Amino acid sequence: MDGMTPTTHQAMARFRASLLRRASAVAWVVLIIIAAQAVRQQVFTQPGFWIPMAGLAAMLIISTATRWDRPMATRYAPWIAVAWLSGLILGITAFALIEPLEATATPILYGIAAVSGLLLTWWAHAFMTVLIGLAIAFIAREGGADAIADVVAPVLTVAVVSAATALVGLEFEREAVRSASRETQIDQQRLDFERLYEVSATLARAESLAEIVPHLVGTICKYLDAQVGVVLLYNPERHRLEVMSPIWVNGYPLETDPIVLDVASPAIVAQVYRSGRPFFVRDIDQDTDAHVLLRELGLRQALVAPLKVENLRVGAIIVGDPYVGTFNEDQLDQLGSLAAPAGLVLSQIGRYEAQAEMTRRLEEVAQMKTDFVSTVSHELRTPLTSIIGSLDTVNRPELAPTQVAAQQLLSTARRQAGRLQRLIDDLLVVSRIDRGAIPVHLEPVPLKLAFEEVNRVVSIEPTFTIEPPDLIVEADRDHLTRILINLVENAAKYAVGSPVELYAWERPNKAVIAVVDHGPGIPDDERERVFERFTQIDQSDTRSKGGTGLGLSIVKSLAEVMYGAVRVEATEGGGATFVVELPLARALQKVESR
Repeated sequence: MDGMTPTTHQAMARFRASLLRRASAVAWVVLIIIAAQAVRQQVFTQPGFWIPMAGLAAMLIISTATRWDRPMATRYAPWIAVAWLSGLILGITAFALIEPLEATATPILYGIAAVSGLLLTWWAHAFMTVLIGLAIAFIAREGGADAIADVVAPVLTVAVVSAATALVGLEFEREAVRSASRETQIDQQRLDFERLYEVSATLARAESLAEIVPHLVGTICKYLDAQVGVVLLYNPERHRLEVMSPIWVNGYPLETDPIVLDVASPAIVAQVYRSGRPFFVRDIDQDTDAHVLLRELGLRQALVAPLKVENLRVGAIIVGDPYVGTFNEDQLDQLGSLAAPAGLVLSQIGRYEAQAEMTRRLEEVAQMKTDFVSTVSHELRTPLTSIIGSLDTVNRPELAPTQVAAQQLLSTARRQAGRLQRLIDDLLVVSRIDRGAIPVHLEPVPLKLAFEEVNRVVSIEPTFTIEPPDLIVEADRDHLTRILINLVENAAKYAVGSPVELYAWERPNKAVIAVVDHGPGIPDDERERVFERFTQIDQSDTRSKGGTGLGLSIVKSLAEVMYGAVRVEATEGGGATFVVELPLARALQKVESR
C-alpha cells in the first residue's frame, strides 16, 4: 500500500521481526541440508556451489545477529525485507542451477514466496513474486524443459502460493493495525487516567486556594510541556474573572499584580468562560482585543479551557508557550479533561473558604457581643449595687417614710431593682457560659435549705415537698439557687393566680426536682425550643409578661455543668412541669472515688 504510515510499520514491527528471526533459523537448516546433498553428490568443490554458500552463510550470520525490532518499525522496513529475501532467492537459484541440487533447492523458492506474503507489503510482495517466478522459469529452462507447460506450471504455482499468503498477510496486517490502534488508545487512556489521578491527588492534598493553585497549574503545565500556566476564578460579586496569584512560569510559581477581566469583554478567555468550550489560540501576536489579556501575560501561543462543574462556571485556565514546537488539538483535549476535576475541587474549596470566612466573621460578631454584654453588665452592677444599698438603707425603720404611698413606692423600687440585678446576673452568666469560664464548686447541698432560700427571694411562696426530707444533692449552691429561682419566677409569670409547687424525690443515684404550675402550659412542639436563648412562647396571653428569654437557657446550661439535666412535661389537668435531675451527694462521691 502506497503511503503507508509509520503507525502501520510499528503495528507490524513485532511480527515481522519475529518472522525474520525464524526465517533465518530455517534458512540455516536449509543451508545445512543443501550442503549435505552437495557432499553426497560430490559437487561441493564446484565454484557454482561454494560461492553462493559463502554468500548465504555471511548473510545469515548478519541476519542472526541483527535485532530486527527497531528496523522493522521504520518506513524502510519493506526495503530491508526485500533485500534480505532477494539475497536468499539469488543464493537458492544458484544452487538450483547445479543439476544434482535442483530437486532440493527449487521447492525452497515456494517457501520463500509464502514468507514474502507474510513479511512484505503488497507492492513489495508483488515484486518478489515476479522475481521468484523468473527464477523458477530460468531454472526450468536451464534444466532443459522444452514444453511451455513445464515452465508455466511452476510459475503458476508460485503465483497461487503468493496470492494465498498475500491475502493472509493482508488480513493479519489489518488486524495488527487495529490492535495497535486499540493498544495506543488504551495507553493514551491509561496516561490520561494517571494524569487525572495525579491532578486529583494534588487537589486533594490542598486546603486553600492559595495553596492549591500553583501545584495544580504546575502539574498541568508539566503534562502539556508548557512554560506558563494561569488560573482565573469568577468573582460573582463584581462579575469578572480574576487571575489567581501566583502564576506558573518555567517551572516556578511567580507572584503577579492583580489582573482582572470583565466577563462581558471580547477577550478569548472571557469567550471561553461564557461558552464553556476550550479554544486553541495559535497566534497571539495579532493586535486584536481578543488577545489583550494573553499579551499582558507575554504569551505567543495558548490553550484556554473553562473550569466548570456541570452548568456551574467556576473560571478558566490558560496554558501557554510550549517548550518545543507548537501546541496541538490533542493537547487542547487533554487540557479540557484535566480542567474538569480541577473545576470541581476549586469550586468546593472556594465554597469552603467562603463558608469559613463567614464563620470567622460570625464568631467575631459573637465574641464582640459577648464582650459587650460582659462589659456592660459589669458597668451596670456598680451603680445598681449602690441603688439597692441606698433603698435598703432608706427602708430601715428609723429612716422609712411614714406615708403609705411612699412606702409602696419604696417597695416597688426595691423589687424592680432586685429584678434588674437578676437580669444583669443572667447576662453575666450567659457571657461566662459562652466563654466556657463559668465557675463550678460542687458540694453537698440539702434541698430543704435550697427551697427555703428560694422562698425568701421570690415574690410568691411556693409549697414544697421533699421525700426523704434530708435529701442532699451534689451541686453548686449558687447555681442550684439560680435554677430554682428562674423556674419558680417563670412559673409565677406564666401561671398568674395559680399555685406553684416544688417537689423533690430520690431515684437511684440521683435526685429529681419538679417545679409545677397550673397555667396555660407549653405546646408539644415548643417544649424543646423553650430552652433556646431569647425564646418565649408566642401566645397573646404570655407575650405581655416581659422577660429576656434567657432564664430557661441558663437553667439548662447550669444543670448540665453540674452533671444534671432538665426537661419540661405537661402538668396533669393543665400547666407545665419543669423537671431537673441532679446527682445525689453520695452517688457522685462513689463515681469520683472510682
